[in-house]
Amino acid sequence: MTIRTKLFLGYLAFTAALLLLGGWSALRLHEMGGVSRRIISDNYDSVVAAQEMRESLERQNDSALFALLGQREEALQRLLTHRTRFDASLRSAANNITEPGEREIVEAIHRDRDAYYQQVDVLLAGLRTPRAGSSEGSGMSAAAVGRQEYFERLDPLFNRLRGDCNNLLQINQKAMVAKSEAAAGAAQRWFLATLVVAGSLVVAGIIFAVFLANRIVRPLSELTEATARIGAGDLDAKADVKTRDEVGILAAGFNTMAERIRLLRRSDMGKLVVAQQTTEAAIDSLYDPVIITDAEGAVTKLNPAAEEIFGSEARNAGKHIEEVARDSRIAVAVSEALRSQRPVAGEGAASVLPLAVDGLERAFRLRTTPMRDEEGRLLGAVTLLDDITHLREIDRVKSEFIATASHELRTPLTSVQMSVHLLLEGAAGGLADKQRAMLQACREDCERLEKLMRDLLDLSRIEAGKSVPQLSPVRVGDLIAVSAESLRPQVEAKGIAFGIEAPAELPSVLADRPQIERVIMNLVSNAVRHTESGGSIRVQAMRRDGHVAVSVTDTGRGIPAEYLPRIFETFAQVPGGPSGGAGLGLAISKRIVEAHGGQIVVKSVVGRGTTFTFTLRVADS
Repeated sequence: MTIRTKLFLGYLAFTAALLLLGGWSALRLHEMGGVSRRIISDNYDSVVAAQEMRESLERQNDSALFALLGQREEALQRLLTHRTRFDASLRSAANNITEPGEREIVEAIHRDRDAYYQQVDVLLAGLRTPRAGSSEGSGMSAAAVGRQEYFERLDPLFNRLRGDCNNLLQINQKAMVAKSEAAAGAAQRWFLATLVVAGSLVVAGIIFAVFLANRIVRPLSELTEATARIGAGDLDAKADVKTRDEVGILAAGFNTMAERIRLLRRSDMGKLVVAQQTTEAAIDSLYDPVIITDAEGAVTKLNPAAEEIFGSEARNAGKHIEEVARDSRIAVAVSEALRSQRPVAGEGAASVLPLAVDGLERAFRLRTTPMRDEEGRLLGAVTLLDDITHLREIDRVKSEFIATASHELRTPLTSVQMSVHLLLEGAAGGLADKQRAMLQACREDCERLEKLMRDLLDLSRIEAGKSVPQLSPVRVGDLIAVSAESLRPQVEAKGIAFGIEAPAELPSVLADRPQIERVIMNLVSNAVRHTESGGSIRVQAMRRDGHVAVSVTDTGRGIPAEYLPRIFETFAQVPGGPSGGAGLGLAISKRIVEAHGGQIVVKSVVGRGTTFTFTLRVADS
């Protein structure tokens, strides 16, 4: 038999007995209720009113005494409150006169109340004028005068009024006692009959409760104890239940669950929880700000360093990154990383974020990386704000030094160039061949040195933000034709095939034309130096979403993989490469492209060639 059937049969019998007892009791209680209602309507309301009048009167008296002793404002407020309560209770008593002599008592209360109120008001009004006996020379303080007046004038009226309230209370209490005794006899008979029936039901209920305790409560107690032990950390606890009813099935399922929990705790899941806690602790301990977002771009975590910039994690959790980030470039980087599922990192001056920390502006470099699980599903993105304030300061000092040094060297270099030129032109017949060759080499070195200084000055101006590109719509075909075609004679003179692929349907881009022409010329010149005769160089342009990508591909010697990460650094040189460059062309090109809001990348295979690709934003139509 299931627990449901047992409970149903037991409660069915118990319900029948309760219906019998309930019907009997309801009939008798209805008769007793009539007596009670008469007592309440005739006397109880008057008793309550008398008690409330007495209590309010005592509170008024205390308040009047405190007012006379000097605590005027607060005491007067309490006095008015309790006076209102007293008057309301008196009206209630006057509207419920049911006993002989009760009307006379209510009228006495009215008279004594008016006299008491009048005397209180007189005494309180006297507080507004100085008393002769309260001066400093009288020997009696104002408090002492107040007490004396209270006991002489107010206390007798208070006692008389309180006595009237007690009389009203007593006459109604006596009436209630008399009516209650009249009903007690009938109630006694009904009580004995009801007691017999109720006693029988109690005995049956005790027997039934013992039965349930043995059949249901004890297994549940075992199950509860086992649950408490597991909740306290004892995963070896089991519920020892042998029954086959619902509780037994529940206990078996509980034991199975506990076994699986024990296995889970010993499995990799436990290690994963520890690893997660360790990861969160590591993120919180990072000096640089870290923002973690989910796959929809909503913020899930901020470490303490990020909270100093964007506010507390509790306030920002669940908000989209656009609502939290102060700089739109952060939201754009997160969106791009989630869309492309590739890391997004800015390296140029245009990607530096100035943010206020503790009232001071600091420079941060933005790095955003998508997060994936073991199956490659996108979980969200991690954004790191790398504090490069000290590096920016070093770059500023370096740029100023380079600019100053280059500027100061230009004057003596110009003089040397003029002198060499005059020597070569003015002493044509007085120089030996060896002397002429030395002067010619000196002039070439001066030209290379002048070009190096120009590049240094240009680089310092770009890094200092003084060479801001003046953007305007430019046709890509015209841009490539002017810059690349000007180098065609130099390329073909070396025996290198040169091709340009720029479809006419390409959209216009936003660019500073002289600066982008310089980038293309730098890339083509670099390809010419590293490509042997018989090779080829190709310049291509193609559409990529909201950008146009321009590529310069050669079939030269290529760049070893270990040098690719540093190829855009200043003065970067690949060992074994041809001479003729100072390693500034690619660095300048990278900074120009990034100042235009684009990116430049390189792909190279040793022995097969190199491809440089940069992007420019499409102009709005």
